[in-house]
Amino acid sequence: MRMILAVDPGKKSGITTFSYDKGSEPLLLASGEFLMEEYHRPIIEAIQLASDREYTLEIVCERFTINAQTIKNSQAPYSLEQIGILKHLMLVNQIDPNTLLFQSPSDAKRMFDNGALKKLGYWHKGGEGHALDAMRHGLLRLAKTGWAPVKLLE
Repeated sequence: MRMILAVDPGKKSGITTFSYDKGSEPLLLASGEFLMEEYHRPIIEAIQLASDREYTLEIVCERFTINAQTIKNSQAPYSLEQIGILKHLMLVNQIDPNTLLFQSPSDAKRMFDNGALKKLGYWHKGGEGHALDAMRHGLLRLAKTGWAPVKLLE
């Protein structure tokens, strides 16, 4: 069994976990949006759950790139800070931070827009959409590594 911990870092971060066994549909274990003060909790819980159940854990994160638009929008480096916290939590839990996988936000949204998430039966109610963005990254990672979202083809 595999477990995917997917993170959309920011001032309010989306965090989603899926378990997956080859040949079955991913099981959404948890999704939520978290402020900086609480951001570490669901990450630590996911790492512990994966260890307890002896799942192979993969951690995927939305790539954050500073560009001219980023600078116009905000000088606050929340996303970079959250990525740093995530890498630190990986280190203290004996997970090589170099195994952290980054994905483009546009790739995740293009493959799993809101309509696709609803069709697949994955949704997070409430919040500002960050949990949905984390969900997209988790599903994109699964699709890149062998899961075929056949419901989207129907």
